[in-house]
Amino acid sequence: MNTVNNSTGFSPFQLKTGHSPRLVPPFSQVSLADDTLDEATRAAELFTCLDTDIMEARDNLFLTKVNQAALANRSRSEEISYAVGDKVMLSTFHRHHDYMQRGDNHIAKFMVRYDGPYSVLHSYPEFSAYTLNLPASTNIFPTFHASLLKPWFKNNPELFPSHQCSQPGPIITTDGAEEWEVESIVDHHPRGHSFQYLVRFCRYGLEHDIWLSRREVNDLAALDEYLLHSPH
Repeated sequence: MNTVNNSTGFSPFQLKTGHSPRLVPPFSQVSLADDTLDEATRAAELFTCLDTDIMEARDNLFLTKVNQAALANRSRSEEISYAVGDKVMLSTFHRHHDYMQRGDNHIAKFMVRYDGPYSVLHSYPEFSAYTLNLPASTNIFPTFHASLLKPWFKNNPELFPSHQCSQPGPIITTDGAEEWEVESIVDHHPRGHSFQYLVRFCRYGLEHDIWLSRREVNDLAALDEYLLHSPH
């Protein structure tokens, strides 16, 4: 209450009462108020003092905000805009909880920071928001703020042969549908009157594991192998 705030330059006590608290007992003689002034004059002087202090505190707060913004903008780069059709990498920051829930051996710090690339379906640069072409199996709202995205650059295998992406694309079936090769089923949990199974895809990381219903995995050889070792 009596500590001077670094931003306003005043203590809360002074802004509320118009003066700083006095030490008890005082170290020096305290001059009493002029008894010749009437109550109305004293009140007017007090309100004038309070009004002056508050206006000065507001000016100090505004100056502090300007300085804070200047310091923050020093390390802030210009926001990147994306057009429809651009490919971007998506941050996995908000998926740490789901990642940890998938198994006891999962450690958040080992989860990749970005995954993708994903194509931009709709662009809203005035709102810094972009809708991505996410897989239909994910239950994630597909529109994200630009701060969660970063540009994807196609690797040049001649310059960086070790950076070549090893993740295979989807298999296109005869009816035009996209399918991914399943490596194994690694877990299950009850869902309603049935079960869901955690599916891992060939040459994809743990962050790409997804839960699928029994109906969706019923024809997979990986399910037979999983049930052989983990019956339920």
